[in-house]
Amino acid sequence: TPKMKISRKDQPLYIKTYAGFTLLEFLIYISLVGTILLVAGAVTVNILHGKAKLIAISEVNQNGRFVIERMTQGIRNAVAINKPTPGTSASKLSLQMADSSKNPTIFELANDVLRIKQGPGAPVTLTTSKVSVTDLQFLNVSYPNTPGIIKLQMTLKAYNPQARKEYKFERTFYSSASVRKNVSPR
Repeated sequence: TPKMKISRKDQPLYIKTYAGFTLLEFLIYISLVGTILLVAGAVTVNILHGKAKLIAISEVNQNGRFVIERMTQGIRNAVAINKPTPGTSASKLSLQMADSSKNPTIFELANDVLRIKQGPGAPVTLTTSKVSVTDLQFLNVSYPNTPGIIKLQMTLKAYNPQARKEYKFERTFYSSASVRKNVSPR
């Protein structure tokens, strides 16, 4: 049988085209997309936890500043300190006020809530429900024949019923105030 010679000119040229990915390419793409999604998810979770932590810190700090300012104002406007007596400390502060409708003014801790009671009126809550007061101490450091000086220490804790770590925050506040002499009733 005779053999035919086919020249290259007569041969059709085929270009190979692929309609999809190879298995290796597919696995590489899946692993890259998975890694990117994992990193994005971790960043999102960290941002949300950070926001929750900042909210807890802000709530504790705002309550602490407000309560310290309110107690300091009460001490400065008092005529005398009823309790604690000089040289002692207590978790309750009783002040003698010039205004009889506010006499005595009492700062006290009840069920992890700081309250103020002025005269015969009902106690008023000073802290919000988003914090709890875990420690409250008033130390009377007055010298004899002085109007009176109180050092106060208060620990506030963010309300965290589910014990989640992002809401865990506690801070101790310190302050001192002295009774002003010759306070006139307002």
